[in-house]
Amino acid sequence: MKLKLNWGSGIAVVYILFLIGTLIMVMIFMNQDVSLESKDYYTKGIKYQDEIDKMERTKELPEQLDIRVEQSSIILNFPKIFKSTELNGKIYCYRPSDDSKDFIINVETDSSSTQSIPTNNFLKGFWRLKIDWNGKGNSYLDEKIVMVN
Repeated sequence: MKLKLNWGSGIAVVYILFLIGTLIMVMIFMNQDVSLESKDYYTKGIKYQDEIDKMERTKELPEQLDIRVEQSSIILNFPKIFKSTELNGKIYCYRPSDDSKDFIINVETDSSSTQSIPTNNFLKGFWRLKIDWNGKGNSYLDEKIVMVN
């Protein structure tokens, strides 16, 4: 006995395959991890003008913050117009692919306004460093993307 499909059966098969494909895609998308950059993104969005002002102040400095990635550390050279005792702040280390790996480091410079951060806490790959520091009564902000090998 030979099974013969007419056009009505063909439409039914296509419709069923479409439904199965749609259900599979819905299941896949429902199981995807959607991690936000931060949990309190709304309040950060409201305060973003403060960050813009800090970035503008940073651009107006005669010397910019220099960040170098070396074999075993990330070197931050703060502008020489600041004495090391005048500098304080935080370095936010963001891992774009996994927010559970994010961490914060305090700004602690040596006598030449340089800070060395060991890379043993960093996974290999891209990191976004957000350096928020204070010096001479003003606050500054700089963001850099670094690649840790």
